[in-house]
Order: sequence, then C-alpha cells, then structure tokens
Amino acid sequence: MDTRQECVFGEECYRRNPHHFREYSHCHLLRPNDSNQDSEQYKIFATIEAEFQKDVGNKPSQNESPSTSTVPQIVNEIPKNVKKRLSSPSLEESSPVKKQAKRTDIEDGDRKKSKVQRKLEAGAPYNFFLTKIKDCPDTHNALDSLYITDLLHPSLGKLSSSLQINFMVDLEWLMMNYEVTRTKDRPLVILYGAESQELASPDLQEVWPSCRAVRVKPKYPYGTHHTKMMLLTYEDGGVRVVVHTANLVPGDWENRTQGLWVSDKCPKMTGSNTSKGGDSKTLFKSALLRYLRYYEVSAVHQFISAVEAADMSGINVAFVSSVPGSHKDGSMCLWGHRAVAKLLRTHVSSHVSSWPVVAQCSSIGSLGLTPDSWLEAELGRSLASVRPGHGGPLAQPSCRPHVSLIYPSHADVLGSYDGLLGGGCLPYSRATAIKQPWLQDHLHKWRADASSRSRAPPHIKTYTRTDSSHSALPYFMLTSANLSKAAWGSVNKDGTSCLIMSYEAGVVWLPSLITGRDTFTVTPFSQRESGSEKFPLHYDLPLSKYGDKDRPWLIDALR
Repeated sequence: MDTRQECVFGEECYRRNPHHFREYSHCHLLRPNDSNQDSEQYKIFATIEAEFQKDVGNKPSQNESPSTSTVPQIVNEIPKNVKKRLSSPSLEESSPVKKQAKRTDIEDGDRKKSKVQRKLEAGAPYNFFLTKIKDCPDTHNALDSLYITDLLHPSLGKLSSSLQINFMVDLEWLMMNYEVTRTKDRPLVILYGAESQELASPDLQEVWPSCRAVRVKPKYPYGTHHTKMMLLTYEDGGVRVVVHTANLVPGDWENRTQGLWVSDKCPKMTGSNTSKGGDSKTLFKSALLRYLRYYEVSAVHQFISAVEAADMSGINVAFVSSVPGSHKDGSMCLWGHRAVAKLLRTHVSSHVSSWPVVAQCSSIGSLGLTPDSWLEAELGRSLASVRPGHGGPLAQPSCRPHVSLIYPSHADVLGSYDGLLGGGCLPYSRATAIKQPWLQDHLHKWRADASSRSRAPPHIKTYTRTDSSHSALPYFMLTSANLSKAAWGSVNKDGTSCLIMSYEAGVVWLPSLITGRDTFTVTPFSQRESGSEKFPLHYDLPLSKYGDKDRPWLIDALR
C-alpha cells in the first residue's frame, strides 16, 4: 500500500530531490501534460514513482523501464488509496499549506481577518508560538501553532523584501514557501552558516533573480553562524521581526518542537515620534541594530535602514545576542550571557535569588570537569542575576545557583514520532558526554504534554527560573543558543574579557515590563488564553528527573 502523504505544496511543488518523491506522493504529476512532461522534475519523479510502485507490489513488465514512458501506465496500476486521492477534491482545497495561502480574508466585499491574523492577536501579550507538528493533528489548527507560510501570508501586509538569517537552508524548500504565498519575486537576502552548494552557486541569481545569499563564517573553529531570525519589510514601510529556533529545512518544521516570537508589524515612524527614536523601554531596537551592524554585510544595509525608520516602541521583549570575538571592557555586557546578566540585574526582583535556573536545549557542549567550571559558576550566575538591594552593590546570588537541564533521554527519542531519526536534531556526542559524567545529576527528561509535544523532540532552546511550587517565573528567554561556551561566552581568569565564538539571537520576556509584577504566573501552553497575563509554558512542571537507568540521547546512535 502507498502510505505516503500528499506533498502539501501540491502543484506548486518543484523539488527535484529523489528522496522527496519517495517520502511524499504527487498526484498532479500522475496526470502528465505538455507543460510538465518534458521537465527535469517530471523525469526524476517518473523514475522514482516507477521504483516505488515496484516496491509496493505493482511491478512493471520486463519490457518496461522506469522512465517517463511508464508513468501513464502507473496511473492505471496505482493502489486504490492513491486513486481515491486522485478523485478527491483538488489539492488546492485539501492542502494545509494551500489553505493558509488562499485569500480568504475578502468575502462579499467585506474584509475579514485571516486565520493567521487571528492567531497573532490571540498570542498577545507574549507573541510566543510553536511550530505545527506534522504527526499531531491537534496542533494543525491550534491558535498557538504556526508554519513558515503563516509568517509570509499576504494578510499580514504586502511584502516588500525579507532577510532570512539562519544556519542551515534548503533553498528549494524555502522558495516553495515564498511561491505558495506569492512572494517569491520579492527581494530576499539570506545570511547562512552551513555550507550549501545551492546558495554558493554562481548561477543563484539566474535561477532565483530575487535572491541574494551570503555565507557568514565565524573566525573561530568551534563557532557557528547559528542565529535564526527573519526581518520582513512591507510596502507601507512597516517591519516585522521573527526570532525563532528552526533551521530553514523541511525537517525542522515537521515533527520537532520549535519556538517563535513574532512581533507586531512595526509602522514607519512619523514626524510626531521620530524624536524619540522609535525604541521601546526594553531597548529592543537599539540591541537589534547593534547586532545587524556587526555583520558589516552590504546586503543587510537596506534592512538596517528599515529598522532605523520603524517605530518599535510597542515591542515588550528585550533582544539578546552573541557575536564572535573577545569582548572587553564595556562591550563585555553587550553580548552573550553577560548581556543577559546586565538585563536581569535591571529588572528581576531579589526575592527570587534562591530559585534554580532551568535550561532547556537541543545540544550540549563541553562544559568542564565540574559544574563549577562554567555551567553554574559562570552561565548559572548570569542567569540567576537579580536587582541590587537598597543602595547596595549589583546583586549576585549568595551561592552558586543550581542549574536543572531538560534534555531528551535515549528513551524519549525512541518514543518520538520519527523514532530513532527524531534524534537527528540533538547532536550531543559520546566523546563530549564521557568527559562530564557529573551532568547526569542535572538532567531531566523531555515532557511536554503542556503543548501536546512530548513526542516531538525539542529543537527549541529556553532558559528561565521557577519557584518551589512550579507556578512562577521571574523571566523567560527563547534563543538559538544551546548550552555551550561557544554560544554564550566564557570569561577569562582575570575577568577582563569574554570570548564568544558563535552568532546567536534570542528574546527575553520580563514581567516587570509586561504585567508590572515581579513574576509571571505559569499556565500550560495548551491552556493559554488571549490577553491573559499568565505565561504559556511549553514543557511540563514539575520537571521529571532522570532515573538511575536513564541516559541522555547521544547522536552516535545515528552514526
């Protein structure tokens, strides 16, 4: 039986990767016509489809070869469930991505809000979302779940240009998302980290005239360009910022838990507010501009100008980032964990000083011989910073804070939607793990019934603290930064500089700036209510500590 799901892009699909045709069916290509029969895509599809039908028990005759000429006959020999799909309503009606891209916001002359507009409004005041999970139908229509095409949806504004900052990029897949939202002809700049023949090709602009790609190579061997962020500019001068955790590859948007913060569309400043600079009380705009300017890439200049001209005074989160370099003196507190410490010392009440730090990540670096080497003595202290007392020095924890770490166990991965392959986004290695056996005492399992995502391995990264009753948070941070010195920085012995190797970006929610209180009250993600002051948490509290027989997932199991 053909158990493949129909490709969600339908007739808009123009991928040529053979693996894609083995994984997804393409009913429209089973009906060849003059416009597609001579295409390179159709020839690849025909070969793979003939092989696939042979594998499911529909073997072609000995005189036939798996070429384009076999496909019309394949149509007559395909299993009944595929024929049923062929006779069902058009793919444009049945495809979830197509449904997102259709213009349903205009009906009988009255403009109505699209589904994604309702989602963004329902997400206020936190604008914290998760990506949809392919194998969890409950997430497909949930108000707290988004897909990349939602972010490009025309109802959010007429796109003028976009900047995609990421590590890994599948260009064909990315451009299909622009295609189905009818924005593929808008100027697109991609800053990427992982090597890509597609993006580095000198023929890139011949194939995609609207696209320009620049690879960012950090100057340190263990550093990566790891930031995941989008800047969307609109024809009316507005700007939208999306800070998230997903690579621009299809697998990261299917059965993995990913987080997104999506700003409202920030309008272009007018004469009445230009004198204030358009920044918010969180100083989001100035921090974002500092990060963008660090690239010194000419293709980014147009987006810097767009941000400079935007009124971002309504943004209620702080922007934190890492950039490679040995940062000294005043710049030490601009990047990495030292920047987070400065932010928390300004906004977090000292009454939470005894609360443990909770880190949740998808990869773990080399952390040293003991917790005091870096995890708790350095990163933990920064994440446990609080406001100073009355007239006293800058407050620091009186003792080393305990750091609890949420990271999937081997059993968690085996029980995921994709089984063993679900661990592909969790690159913690055995070579690193054997050097830090002490970490076992800090580990907690991945449990996310709060968001219906216990079986979707986390590629999301978050950091917070929680009280003993598991009901309050003094802040919450979503970031691309995993648990590593390269991402967060390591201060030298005399405390005069902080070495960071990677590019990272995140946002921090602070209750004092959003609700006016010292802490957020927690609610499960699936129980969030629009406009509520309760903060939606995607994983379960209390945490589930590793048992004696539990072991962290190691990427070596896939090798």
